[in-house]
Amino acid sequence: MGSCHYCKTAISAEILRRHRLCPQCGGDLHCCRNCEHFAPSLTSQCREPESPWVADRDTQNDCSYFEFRRVRTEVADVSESTATDATQAKQAFEALFRNPPRGE
Repeated sequence: MGSCHYCKTAISAEILRRHRLCPQCGGDLHCCRNCEHFAPSLTSQCREPESPWVADRDTQNDCSYFEFRRVRTEVADVSESTATDATQAKQAFEALFRNPPRGE
């Protein structure tokens, strides 16, 4: 399952097969910003080297390499564990340089 780039509404494969527009906001679903290969950091803004140049990445196009971007739920789990690891590392660092209590 993916989501609309514009309004973040969940889009099922069934909706994608039947419609070219988001049922919630009316945004184009078959556009570069909804594609798995979209990479704004690259010069061509696409990870697919053979893809045609698309001037407007927000509107509908006919690129044959289009794959609807999927929502990655495991990313949230990783970020939570990373935050926990960072907290533990910070506590260990602070404990290392903490002054011992007086009288010991």
